[in-house]
Order: sequence, then C-alpha cells, then structure tokens
Amino acid sequence: MGFLHCPICGALAFVSACIGVTRFYMFYILFGEFVRSESNFKLKFSFY
Repeated sequence: MGFLHCPICGALAFVSACIGVTRFYMFYILFGEFVRSESNFKLKFSFY
C-alpha cells in the first residue's frame, strides 16, 4: 500500500499496529512463564 490517503485509514493502521504489538507482548510473557515453569518442574523432579 502506498501513502495513507485518509485520516481514518491512518487511525486504523495505528490501532492495528498497537493490537499486534500487544498481542506479541502477551504471547512473549506467556511463553516465558511456560518455559520458566517447565525448567523449574524438570529441576524439581529430576532423578539424576
């Protein structure tokens, strides 16, 4: 797409970019918590 041709399209692009960044950050936090809990689980219940 080229240059923004109306303010409504610019606002929609800004809102969709904010939603994408927020979604990425949420998945990053959830994945970090999952990896941390898995590593604690393996360390806590390891038989080696």
